[in-house]
Amino acid sequence: MIDSTLITKPQYVAHSMDKLSDIISKMKEYKMWTVPVVKEKKLLGLISYKDLLSRRVSLETKAINLMSPSVTVQVDEDINRLIARFYTTKARVIPVVNEKKEFLGLITRESLLSYLLKADEIPENKNAREYMSSPATTIEENDSIARARWLMIRDNISRLPVTKEYKLTGIVSARDIVDSLYSASGRKRESIMKDEERIMAMPVKEIMKYPVITANGKEPLTEVASKLLKFRISGMPVMEGDRLSGVISGLDIIKAVAERMQLSMPIEAKIPQELKSNLDFKANIDDILERYLSKIERLTDVINFRVSFKKEMRSKEGNKQLYTATVRVTTKIGDYVAKDTDWEPVVALKNAVEKIEERILRKIRKIEESNKKGIKAEEA
Repeated sequence: MIDSTLITKPQYVAHSMDKLSDIISKMKEYKMWTVPVVKEKKLLGLISYKDLLSRRVSLETKAINLMSPSVTVQVDEDINRLIARFYTTKARVIPVVNEKKEFLGLITRESLLSYLLKADEIPENKNAREYMSSPATTIEENDSIARARWLMIRDNISRLPVTKEYKLTGIVSARDIVDSLYSASGRKRESIMKDEERIMAMPVKEIMKYPVITANGKEPLTEVASKLLKFRISGMPVMEGDRLSGVISGLDIIKAVAERMQLSMPIEAKIPQELKSNLDFKANIDDILERYLSKIERLTDVINFRVSFKKEMRSKEGNKQLYTATVRVTTKIGDYVAKDTDWEPVVALKNAVEKIEERILRKIRKIEESNKKGIKAEEA
């Protein structure tokens, strides 16, 4: 059973026909990163700054056409399962629903971190250096906002340390960019387009925040968590003296807890022995599996994620091996299997999991279209 202290009631809940202009206004007013979308108490999806960063839409767009599907948990969920869901999906918030799919509240990374800190579940003998992402993706002060947006979308991150001559001078987030983009008040499309081009060409230093809250590489994870909660931030740069060495987020701390509790992702991988010994290959495979499991779990519950490789043939010269990667994913909306063959096993795996993701997306779109038709019929 989920502890009631973990569940927060959002100050604002969007409804299916609410306009983006009103939603963004409320997100700014209440400093919300993610907004739930409901229809007659039932959760339909979520709208986040990360969603708005990846595509530019009209301020008249309705919530039903903006929202993304969301992983959910029920009130009787086990705490270990909850931690694993945050870890595998990389979610910022997870909605809580009852057996009727009615929306009850949100569990945020912050509320989970606070709970874990009070329960002494965050390992005290681990420090920021061990769990930070390194090297950090950074951007120069005079680089354009367009480049910052591109880097965030490319690396699936929500904030970038800003530097000048390799010195940390600020930080820019997806929220900063989206707020700038949608601050345009022009009613004509031509005016909005010109405003967007102007904003995208501006240097990052125009919207970055400073001074920057940072952690030291030797700082214990418990202190890092306390600092994140105190300043109400999701992550921060990690410094070694005056050198930027990485970035650590609440998710990294949740990962440390998951490891301590020996919680594992639902992945089974059969890898040929000659590939297991290749450390670069293993790192690349782990990265692909974790990334795509996260993406798929945002769409639907993943029960099992199995990967296997089969040797096919060698090149005529005999120095290259052809591999077939097979991916089998069992989800609550169906079972999916995809294969791909390539001389590079990493490429074969990436192509196979992308096929799975596309098939699941097609199924989700069909479900969403069916829901939208039902909602529009009710609205009429």
